[in-house]
Amino acid sequence: MNIKLIVVDMDGTFLTDDSQFNYETFQLLKENCANQDIRFVFCTGKQCERVETIVGDLATNTFIVGDSATRIKYNGDFIYNAVIENQKAKEIIDTIRAIDDTQTILACSKTGAYVLDNISESEKRHVHGSYQHVHYIKDYNDIEDDLLKITVHDASAHCKETADRLKHFEKDVYIVASDESWIDIADLGVNKGTTINRIQNLLQITPSETIAFGDGYNDLDLFKAAKYKVAMDNAYPELKKEANLIAINNNEDGVVQTLNLLLGFK
Repeated sequence: MNIKLIVVDMDGTFLTDDSQFNYETFQLLKENCANQDIRFVFCTGKQCERVETIVGDLATNTFIVGDSATRIKYNGDFIYNAVIENQKAKEIIDTIRAIDDTQTILACSKTGAYVLDNISESEKRHVHGSYQHVHYIKDYNDIEDDLLKITVHDASAHCKETADRLKHFEKDVYIVASDESWIDIADLGVNKGTTINRIQNLLQITPSETIAFGDGYNDLDLFKAAKYKVAMDNAYPELKKEANLIAINNNEDGVVQTLNLLLGFK
C-alpha cells in the first residue's frame, strides 16, 4: 500500500459524537506521516477557521478543505474558493423557505455564515459547532456577497425530501443531503471529490496513492478521489457498500487506529 495522501472527514469520522479527538494519538500519527512525506487533509462541511480552532497547532502543514469543499486553506492561506452567484443563491434560499420555513438556513460567504437572528438557542449551538464566524441578520436579502455554499439544518430530519424538491436547481448547483438533517449546496461541479482532485494535482499525487475516511452520504463523492476507501463502523450502509475497509467507530479513535495499522506505525 503506497499512501501519499490521507483525506479525513470530521463529524462522525475523525471527531467523536461530542466533537472531541485524541490529541496525543493524532499528534504522533502526524509526526509519523511527516517522516514518510505523507500529506494530511481534513475535508468537512465546517468552516476552515472552525477546524483550526478544534485541532489547534496540529492544523499546521495540514490542508483544510472546508465549507463543504468550497475552500482550501493551508497554513493560514486560502488557495481555492468556489462561489454561487448572489442572485442565484437568494433564489435557492427563497425556494427552501417556501418548502419549509422551520429549517435553519446558513448562507455561507468568505466572511462567515449568515443566519436569521430568530433561530432557537439549540439551533445556535448547532451553528456554532461548525462555524467560527457567524453573522445574525433579519433578512437574507440584505446579503451582498456571493456565497460559498448554502447549508440547511432540519431538526425534524426531512432533508432528503427537501433536497428532492430542489432538483430543478441541479443544472446550476451541486446539492447533497449528507444525512437526514443536513443539506449542502455548492457551485456546480464542486464536491469533496473534485476539490480533493485539486489538491492531488497540486501535490502531484494520484488517487491510487490516496486513502479517504468518511461516514456520510457526501463522502460517496470523496471516495471517488481515492483508491483506498474506508467507511467508519457508524457510517451509512450506502457508504459501507463502496468501501474497501470498515474502520472501528468514530468514538474509538477509528481513523488513527486504522492508519497506524495500515501504515505500520505500531
